[in-house]
Amino acid sequence: MTTSQKFGGNWTEEKLNIFTRYLDAYLIALQNQKFKKIYIDAFAGTGEIETRDGGQYLAGSAKRALASEKKFDHYYFIEADSQKAGELQDMINSEFPQMRRSVTIFCGDANDKLAGIISSVDWRFNRGLLFLDPYATQVHWTTLENVAQTKSIDVWYLFPFSALERMLPKNGKYDKWEDCIDRLLGDSGWREEFYKKDPQMTLFDLFPEPGQNDGERMVKDANPDHIKEYILSRLGTIFPCVSKHARIFRNSRNSPMFLFCFAIASESPKAQGLALRMADYILKNK
Repeated sequence: MTTSQKFGGNWTEEKLNIFTRYLDAYLIALQNQKFKKIYIDAFAGTGEIETRDGGQYLAGSAKRALASEKKFDHYYFIEADSQKAGELQDMINSEFPQMRRSVTIFCGDANDKLAGIISSVDWRFNRGLLFLDPYATQVHWTTLENVAQTKSIDVWYLFPFSALERMLPKNGKYDKWEDCIDRLLGDSGWREEFYKKDPQMTLFDLFPEPGQNDGERMVKDANPDHIKEYILSRLGTIFPCVSKHARIFRNSRNSPMFLFCFAIASESPKAQGLALRMADYILKNK
């Protein structure tokens, strides 16, 4: 029997519903195209979700993708935990036995396995839908660059908004997080974007800590809207088209937890227009 995973909150169902609505629309839109359709779920889990508060039991993204009325030609699922990957396989064997030949499950790091999948597919003759739903900062910027270079994948990315904010302290002492943030956002531009020199001089500035510039102290200068726009602008440097209507999911205290982003790798204006219309309609309507 598949074990449900405990995470998320009320917004988890909203996230899954947004994604499922797009997935169904995507399959309808491409049903008469000559391209083969590929689905990739980089953090697939077991197929079942129990919210952390125990309030909801939900079918996960993998199960929803398999259950869609219209089908992809192939499904790739990635799961880092071997037990969860085994439970996902058991779920497929019991609930979708007729689809086993169309499914490949990889156990390992999502960045590595996704790179392998991308390199194994001839994207001139395939189109893909990718769901990136990490728990925290697992997705590397280089992975997003790799996805964008296919010119054939639509991607939904649950960006770890709260994790980034925790790594951006108000006092500017982000030293231990620098490498992680660089890996997450792709470069060091966030330092100038989110921090400024503190205009107030204190006694501490007369005796700076080792490594701190004399007479300079950096303070955070970024609110959630600013961070959101910066994330979308960064995605726009590698994807030809990014929705401006990314959805912020908040916890019970109204603090931002995740930013649900949509990006299109295709360079075709027609493909971009169709995908963006579908995604924006879903994102703007709860």
